[in-house]
Amino acid sequence: MSFITTILGTVVLSFFGFKIVQFLLSLVANLRRLMYITRHLPGPKPHWLYGNARDPGFNEPGFKWEQEAVSKYRRLLVFWMGWKPVVMLNHPDSIKPLLATNIGRKGDEYRVFKDWTEGLGTLEGAIWKRHRSLITPSFHFQVLKQYLMVMNEALDVLIDKLHVAADQGEPVKTHETMSLLSHDVILRCAFSHQSNCQQKESREVEVFEKLTNICAYRMFNPLMFYDFIFRLSSKYREWKESYSYVHNVHDRIVAERRRVYATEKEPEKKTMDFLDTLLLARDSNGNGLSEKEIRDEVNMFIFAGTDTTASALTWLLYTLAQHPEEQARVQEEVDTLFAGRDDDSVRYEDLKKLTYTTQCLRESMRLYVNVPSFRVMRESLKVNGFTVPAGTNVMVNNYQVHHNPDVWGDDHMDFKPERFERANVEKRDPFAFVPFSAGARNCLGQQFAMDELRSAAARIFRKFSVSLVKGARPVFQIVTKPDNEILLKFSHR
Repeated sequence: MSFITTILGTVVLSFFGFKIVQFLLSLVANLRRLMYITRHLPGPKPHWLYGNARDPGFNEPGFKWEQEAVSKYRRLLVFWMGWKPVVMLNHPDSIKPLLATNIGRKGDEYRVFKDWTEGLGTLEGAIWKRHRSLITPSFHFQVLKQYLMVMNEALDVLIDKLHVAADQGEPVKTHETMSLLSHDVILRCAFSHQSNCQQKESREVEVFEKLTNICAYRMFNPLMFYDFIFRLSSKYREWKESYSYVHNVHDRIVAERRRVYATEKEPEKKTMDFLDTLLLARDSNGNGLSEKEIRDEVNMFIFAGTDTTASALTWLLYTLAQHPEEQARVQEEVDTLFAGRDDDSVRYEDLKKLTYTTQCLRESMRLYVNVPSFRVMRESLKVNGFTVPAGTNVMVNNYQVHHNPDVWGDDHMDFKPERFERANVEKRDPFAFVPFSAGARNCLGQQFAMDELRSAAARIFRKFSVSLVKGARPVFQIVTKPDNEILLKFSHR
């Protein structure tokens, strides 16, 4: 017995000894990496405790810190979040090796979505590949054509609201209005849900806004990023109640839709929605997604398709309100498109004809839209003579890429839609404009988003001219939002 006890004791001690040695080696490697980054990679000088998180202008609206940083560091820079270095990549040559290859894994920042959704945008490896393969048919152009019908129905509601505002001469809260439109579109397209959120208060919209706000709060709060600290905070109860509500609603919808498919070979539906495509998806072995996976992907679809499109449409309207000549050109293009028609519904073949409208949209997105990507390097990354060591957190800083003077010139703050004329686009690096990321992990729903944005622009400028009543500055909250509500006046044409 004593012999067995001795053996077990030796094994236990050896195991813990191995873990201690492993920990010490990892600690030494991390310290060496931090010292290398401190000595060899460029960036603004950090505070010994806060890093650069309290640099003048960093947390202020307007992105002045971002503009000054990229004007000085035009390939990359190190931003210290406390004692944690994050290498910001801000040039096509810097981001291309990362986005076009598999040398980086998803960053730890995406953990903040875990309880709510573990959909395609947060997955890694073989699971991500399987989900990507199964979901890709959901964005086939034949499916997108059906989504466009639904978008037009939601846009009918928006146009009626804007007519009332124009009749009364009342300014419109632009971001709030565009956010309700995007929620309406995405809920209809996700699972054919008529929320009526553009006309009355919606519990679904309220809950999704709480969830996204808490995610933004956690992602850029060094303490709240850690789960055990967040669970002790006052926001955790609100977070748990919100995602539980969403899960319960979606579980009921999925269960009911499965029942329909089990009892009806061809359910009577006007169009297929995103949930239908997920339920029908099968891999090469004939296996589909689980209940949780379907719920996660629906949540990811809704999250990815609301704030991003609301932001892009808000900044387009804001920009064109300040540039009446460009607005008039958009209206001329839209008038030509709808000439001789009995109704203003946008058809799928119309979208490719909105050439100048699309140029204005892309330029406003370049100026304002910012949806960065976070990675952790699996391998070292060489950029313009610098080496970013393996294990380092990196950020594809879209805003800085889109305002890099080496790419866009010293007039990068000016609104110039001609930047996106075909000839000018062909001269630029494809990684110079990445509002939907790029490479294998680009946004699968980007065509869906562009269809919605172009359709909305066409419908709005067909009926209205837009002028600025009250402006705002951009601020980063996972996506770019105005720091105060933008007020625009919509006038009948």
